Amino acid sequence: MANAALPVIVLSDPDPLRRHETAELVQSWYRHSFRVLQVGGPAEVVRALTALADRKVRVAAVLADEAPDSGAAHPGVRWLPLTGHSGAVPGARTDTDAGGGAARGEESPAEHLRGALDDSLCTWSADCQGDLPTAEVRGSRFSPAAYAVRDFLGRSGVLFRWLPEEDLREAAVTVRLGDGTEMVDPPISALAERLGLIRPAGQDHYDVAVIGGGPGGLSAAVYAAAEGMSVVVIEDDAPGGQAGTTSRIENYLGFPVGLTGGDLAQRALQQAQRARVEWQPTRVAGRVTPTGKGGHTVDFVKAGTEESASVTAAAVVVATGVDWNRLTAPGVDRLLNSGVYYGSCLSDAPSTAGEDVYMVGAGNSAGQAALYFARYARSVTLLVRGDDLGTSMSNYLVQRIERTPGLQVLLGTEVAECLGGSTLTGLRLRSRQGGERTVTAHCLYVLIGGRPSTTWLGDTLNLDDRGYVLTGSGGAAPDALPMETSLPGVFAVGDVRSGSVKRVGAAVGEGAAVAQSLVEYRRRHPERFQDARVSCGF
Repeated sequence: MANAALPVIVLSDPDPLRRHETAELVQSWYRHSFRVLQVGGPAEVVRALTALADRKVRVAAVLADEAPDSGAAHPGVRWLPLTGHSGAVPGARTDTDAGGGAARGEESPAEHLRGALDDSLCTWSADCQGDLPTAEVRGSRFSPAAYAVRDFLGRSGVLFRWLPEEDLREAAVTVRLGDGTEMVDPPISALAERLGLIRPAGQDHYDVAVIGGGPGGLSAAVYAAAEGMSVVVIEDDAPGGQAGTTSRIENYLGFPVGLTGGDLAQRALQQAQRARVEWQPTRVAGRVTPTGKGGHTVDFVKAGTEESASVTAAAVVVATGVDWNRLTAPGVDRLLNSGVYYGSCLSDAPSTAGEDVYMVGAGNSAGQAALYFARYARSVTLLVRGDDLGTSMSNYLVQRIERTPGLQVLLGTEVAECLGGSTLTGLRLRSRQGGERTVTAHCLYVLIGGRPSTTWLGDTLNLDDRGYVLTGSGGAAPDALPMETSLPGVFAVGDVRSGSVKRVGAAVGEGAAVAQSLVEYRRRHPERFQDARVSCGF
């Protein structure tokens, strides 16, 4: 049940199914700070506002396509139009602009609102409350440090206002927190600690240490905790891993209208914390070594610092996933996070209004990112090396891309060079036939598949010829448990595992399945574990 003391976001939509789906999405964004009240048409909005005022309940915003005259009830309430055609986000392309609109159920109207709603709630919090985890970020739009801060805050579910300044990319990044504290060029780990996203580790030794907070890692943590094990998750960034940057996941079972990768990550994290899993983000794992007593030590450093620490665990689950493949074209490294980006920071999309955006990739992540940015940018061009987009992208995405104005696909094309001084100004493109041409470009987002995140392991575990972790009796060791690696007591799940299906749903399934291997490992070595009396929060 929602906390009745939280301020309210009133959501008005006459369509009950759409209203419920939208309310669930908005509630997932702000679950710790606001609660969503669903009402029907304009008359119900007035009645709800009056009743809330009588009960002295704070109202932060009203989402509705029609703003009725609410009289004296909550005179300072902030109204935002619900659907994209009402102009909720300046510069955003609407459903009508897209040529007849998307089919009902393809996306929630609230997705158009995220940026405007974040900004409005930040202002409301500053004016009326002042104790929510909010931030105001100032800096150059093309500053790598500013990009890293915005990307982390967005994927960590923190409300923030982005105030770009026209200055040099080397200019300092200033983060002003909701309590008035200012941080200049803060390390990501220090920012996370100041925002309360990290709690001090509750113990030095755990039953299970999960390395990686993506879908597979969080799933493994939840199911292991459900079996009475003490669990810590060590994540080098924000929750969700690569999946957390996805603008939309539409084929995940149980979510008929889909959800964003960030939403899935936040839901999974909330579930893990409810199960009393300890969450340690911005901790970069550097090594896993046996302790000599049957356990394992996990060494890590705080992101952006040289401060190191470690924990020990009876068992370890490696769920570090994959990193984006790198472009080798000249200029890429020089302009990294200053016009050239790996993955796609969704909070960047509104900033591309009136600009020409290019993306490299042919998978579902690239397709979803292209569709999302096409709502805002003047044009989006998807660069694909192959001759058929449908070879690696789901058919429903291919069809949607084909009918989206302002979004074009260039097959048989690759980036030959990134141009510009301190920021990206253009691209030199090369076709498979050998021809080259130069185009103006303000942003290039690279989403070209993954390489296993295993270099940090050194030679600790056996890997296949592509660098993925070998598991089970067929690859790691004859007597290995399912998903156990060549080092007894160390398991691997998700995209980092050799032979795994590179899908979000598959990673979640492997996280659930590895819990049974952990239970069997505990049965074989009970002296290495606690007494299975850890109280799960379920």
